[in-house]
Amino acid sequence: MENADRQASRTRRELIAAAAALLGGGGLIAACVALARVPNLVEAPRTFLVLWGLAFAAYALGAVAVQRIPGRRALGFVLLVAGACRLVLLPAPPTLSTDAYRYVWDARVARAGFSPWQYPATAPELAGLRDQAIYPRLNHPGWRSLYPPGAQTFFSAVHVLAPDSVLAMKAALALAELATLAALVWLLAALGLPPARAAIYAWNPLVLVEVWGSAHLDALAILCVVLAVRAAVGERHAVAGALLGAGALVKLYPAALLPLILARLIGRARVAPTVLTFLGVVALGYAPALVSGVDALGSLPRYIAEEHFNPGLLRSLVGMPQVSLPAAALWILTVAWWRRERPLPEAAVWLVGGFVLLSPNIFPWYVLWLVPFLALAPSAAWLAFTGTVALAYTFFLQQPWAVPAWARVLEFAPLAAGAAWAVGRRIHGRSLRKLTPA
Repeated sequence: MENADRQASRTRRELIAAAAALLGGGGLIAACVALARVPNLVEAPRTFLVLWGLAFAAYALGAVAVQRIPGRRALGFVLLVAGACRLVLLPAPPTLSTDAYRYVWDARVARAGFSPWQYPATAPELAGLRDQAIYPRLNHPGWRSLYPPGAQTFFSAVHVLAPDSVLAMKAALALAELATLAALVWLLAALGLPPARAAIYAWNPLVLVEVWGSAHLDALAILCVVLAVRAAVGERHAVAGALLGAGALVKLYPAALLPLILARLIGRARVAPTVLTFLGVVALGYAPALVSGVDALGSLPRYIAEEHFNPGLLRSLVGMPQVSLPAAALWILTVAWWRRERPLPEAAVWLVGGFVLLSPNIFPWYVLWLVPFLALAPSAAWLAFTGTVALAYTFFLQQPWAVPAWARVLEFAPLAAGAAWAVGRRIHGRSLRKLTPA
């Protein structure tokens, strides 16, 4: 009788979890459908923020509930909802960010025989390349390209297959993101973690909106990051170094994970091969630019100094963006050593989270590479931050554009609450130990 009661109770819990997962997954799909139907999200920031809030609430409900569904049925349901959300957003033109148009422009410039790092879009030399579809939508047309050699190679490859197509660029980055999801499921299995954890990444509105909606290049860089972590978990550290090098050729930040991996190899013969493969891949990527004498940084220094969208925490306090990079480097080295005995995903949450906060600007898509690590080592505070970071888009609520002070406070509120809870728990633990008789 007692066993029957336990079984009945377990069945009830599973049914409740399944119902909640269906509600959350269905709500997330509905929110994505509504987002895809908004003609221009920048011109409708209130609509976007309301739909984002609904999407994140559905995500929170569904991602928690699906963890309580037993077996591989949970993974199947996760992938079904994830696929539906992605298919809905793929055809929608990117309006919240116009970076995808810059990718297409850079490819056009390169195919015309010019270096995207040499001339801004407004240069007289590129006058013949301007049109009414791509050029008017470029952000900072007076700046040279910021994107590293690996990114430029990717842009050109897409251009060969589908010239001047923003949809093709979106589709290519979407394929990279699907590969990331597959790699994450593979990594979860390698670590012995429940496959349903994939929902934390696959259903996250930040991933859906910033990759499948806005087509950010980070999708390709994060693929390299997740594969590098999988290689490191499998003790293939030289391969991990090469993958991080490839990621750094797409966006620079994957290089930040190298010290985290190296710190775990101190005293072992694998340090040198890991460093050499990383440096070798990076050197091969930059070699053509060095040979031709072109400054492959483009307008990156100008971007760091002048861009002022959603300033990082340190920049907000001191007002000097040049301080952010040394502080981020110090943070990376500190965490790499301090957390070297902890599991790699857990340490990566610390490293990536701090790196993002110390960045000169925190564009919402800069937080994307934290999300796979949260599937491996969940943190309520950081997961909530992947939702509140979208408050940076309150930038478009007023003229002149700026993020209101109240939005900045709410954006970082989950992290402040998480830090306060952690400190309080530590103090409480110490008090209990003092009261416990020896």
